[in-house]
Amino acid sequence: MDADRAAAMVASALKAESLLLLTAVPGLMKNFPDESTLIRQLPQSQLAAASEAAQGRMKKKVLGAEEALKGGVSRVIIADGRIQNPISNALAGNGTVIE
Repeated sequence: MDADRAAAMVASALKAESLLLLTAVPGLMKNFPDESTLIRQLPQSQLAAASEAAQGRMKKKVLGAEEALKGGVSRVIIADGRIQNPISNALAGNGTVIE
C-alpha cells in the first residue's frame, strides 16, 4: 500500500467531498515532462486512459484517485506541492481535477 492509495481509503471512509494529492509536478500531463500538456479537467470515465498515459509514481496517484471516486469521494485534485500555498491553489482549481 502506498500513501496515495491509503489517503484514498481514508477519504472514502470519511465520506470526504474532495481528496487532494500533492506531488512534485503541476498535475497529470498528457506528455510528461512537458508541463504545457497539463490535463486540467479529467472526467472519471477517462481515468483508464489517463492511467495508461501516466508515468512513474503518477500511476499510483491515478489509481488512488480512481479508488477514492469509486469509494464515494466527489472529486480528486492532483496538484503541485512545491508552490506557495499548495492547498488553497489546488482547491482553487490549479492542477488536475478529476470528477
